[in-house]
Order: sequence, then structure tokens, then C-alpha cells
Amino acid sequence: MNTGSSTRRLRHREADLAGLLEAAEKVFSEKGYHATSIRDIAREAGFSVGGVYQFFTSKDELYLRVVESQWEFFFALLDTARQADGARAKLEALTEAMFRTFEERRGFFRLFLSERGRLTAAFSGQIAERVGAHTRLLREQLVDMMRQGVEEGTLRPGDPGMLASAYLGMVHNCIFEALSTGAQRPTRTPAEVLSLFLDGAAGGGQRHGGTA
Repeated sequence: MNTGSSTRRLRHREADLAGLLEAAEKVFSEKGYHATSIRDIAREAGFSVGGVYQFFTSKDELYLRVVESQWEFFFALLDTARQADGARAKLEALTEAMFRTFEERRGFFRLFLSERGRLTAAFSGQIAERVGAHTRLLREQLVDMMRQGVEEGTLRPGDPGMLASAYLGMVHNCIFEALSTGAQRPTRTPAEVLSLFLDGAAGGGQRHGGTA
């Protein structure tokens, strides 16, 4: 067996798949799920229709794989964030990752949120199952960051789960506000959002809910 040839074929297939997913994300983002056909995606990717079906058996399967690719992009950034030294540095990197994911995948993000209600119940259920699993994993890792922050004194003592919910609420609000207004990026920077979360809204130089 020629392992060199097998490796080259595998790399070529992986490159083809990456290009196909990029094309699918672009077309879905521009035309919407229902208006997009496999032929549209094949044309954008430089594939034949049959070439697309060598990777995916249906448009639904391809769309699900594009959804997965969004999470893969984000979790690669999250894995890097988790390597930072200390809870504050981890949260800084995570906030940057969330904003970057939105800014770089904004078109599909908007499509995904706007069209979920128009999909069949069965297909919506498949999407919800996968998104739910990823969301739970994100929350678990975020709770661990909050727990570390409490232990280090970066965050005041409290329930790490509640702290995670408060943080996600602030970040998601910034992202959804940008989506609703058509902005290319949130009006607040990651640093501003994280500063408000960590230092609070109180004046007088108070930090983390403490008093002088």
C-alpha cells in the first residue's frame, strides 16, 4: 500500500470538504436555507452536483455540517482561551473569542437565528439537539472559569453557575443588539464588556462588590 498516495488523497479530500463548507456557508448566508439549492452550492464551490453528493446525502445534512463548523471555529478559539494563565486572562480571551466568532461568521449567525422557526419540526429538533450539546459544553467550561475566578479572588464569592449566566447575558445582549441593528460588530468592545462584568457598575472605586 502506498501510504504517501493515501495521505495525499486524504489531504485533498479534506481540502475539498473545507472549500465546500465555506461555499455552503456563504450561499446559505446570502440566500437563506430555503432558497438555496445544492446546485447553488456546487456552483459556488466549483463542484459538480454529484461531487457535493459524494460528501453529503442531502441539503439538510450539509446545513447541519455548516452549523457544526461554526461551533468548531468557536471551540478552537475557546480551547486557546482556556490555556491562558489565570481566570481573568481566560475570560478576556473567551470574550474576544465570542466577539470574533460573531464578527467573522455574522452572516450565518443571522441566518441561523432568523430561519429556525421556518424549518420542519424534525429538522429543527436535530439542530436543537446538536446546538444544545455544544451550549452545555460551553457553559460547563465557563462555570469552571468562574469557579477558578472565585478561588483566585478575581471574582467575589458566589455561585459559579449564576456568575456564568450573568456573563453570558451581557455578552449575548451585545451580540443580539448588533444583529438587530444591522451593525457589523457590537458597539461595546470585549474589554468594555468584561470590565463591566468584573468591576461592576458601582461608582466610588468599588470592585467586585467589596467596600473600602
